[in-house]
Amino acid sequence: MIKHISFDLWLTLIKSHPEFKEKRAGFLKKEFNPGGFTVQEIMGIVQNTDKVSDRLNEINGCKVPTEQMYRRILHQLGNDSQSISESLLVQIKSEVHKMFMNFQPGFLNVSIRPMLHELKSEGYTINISSNTGFIEGSTIVETLRNLEISEYFVFCIFSDEIGASKPSAGFFDKVFEQAHVEKEEILHVGDNYKADYEGALKYGFNAFHINDQQYTINDIKRHL
Repeated sequence: MIKHISFDLWLTLIKSHPEFKEKRAGFLKKEFNPGGFTVQEIMGIVQNTDKVSDRLNEINGCKVPTEQMYRRILHQLGNDSQSISESLLVQIKSEVHKMFMNFQPGFLNVSIRPMLHELKSEGYTINISSNTGFIEGSTIVETLRNLEISEYFVFCIFSDEIGASKPSAGFFDKVFEQAHVEKEEILHVGDNYKADYEGALKYGFNAFHINDQQYTINDIKRHL
């Protein structure tokens, strides 16, 4: 019997603000673009860096640091290595954080908040289990408060904070340690087939793969 539900975050509960990625690319174009790339080209560079980092995280079970991801982007935009200091990378992260808070994500669909409320009301404990990329765990926690859903989660696991990524056992270890139930009593829900579904099943959890962004609590209940 399922007692605890572990939710992935991006494209499972929330999705990016439609303007955020373009605003971030515009900032990079204005401030760090000696190569003269367009906003659309920079968005492509950022997206590719994100995909490559995600792939490395999945293969190695680690977390490519956000600063390293931005360093790669700045190199591709034509910035000299000696000009890319650690303090500059921290500054970029800070500026992007402000931008993200001004263009915050929304729910994946209108059923998300009622679903979380109902699951908690029925006695299930719930957590967030999220690989992170450019947006780190501390920023996500602030976003969850602003979306008024932080109360539903008894704990949050973010890859940048533990140095491990799904589908590694090291990531799911952290979920198991804090859930305080048996492995077979945990359902992990997520949109990434390899990281969320296969990773959770291999670890010993139950799993539900989200392949329809309009899913509802009825889809969840079929796996409880």
